[in-house]
Amino acid sequence: MKTIKLNLSERVFAIDLLNQYKGDHETLAFVLNDIKEFAITDEEWEKGERIIKNKLDKEGKIESSDWSWDDAKGGEKEIKVSDKVVEYLIKKIDEKDKGEGFSIIKTIDRAVISLVKKLSK
Repeated sequence: MKTIKLNLSERVFAIDLLNQYKGDHETLAFVLNDIKEFAITDEEWEKGERIIKNKLDKEGKIESSDWSWDDAKGGEKEIKVSDKVVEYLIKKIDEKDKGEGFSIIKTIDRAVISLVKKLSK
């Protein structure tokens, strides 16, 4: 079990990776148990000043949404994560890094870089 402090962006990225999990049932049990630790409450979104901008199609239906928030204002949340989930997240981040790579310029990529550092300690 590992205890780490994560900001909003780090948690958003981790949730995305956990939602993509495909693997053995043993690890799946840990993923299902731990994913709730990463959840972001409405109060945390409010504190982080989340803004959602919707792009509408010609019929006025939402085509896509752009989300933004302030990690500094949102703060960090201390969470406990099983070793299995830590191993899975590091593995998936490493695979992405070897494929597409990450850039310090993109906000979400900066979150990934800091997330992997925290997971690896």
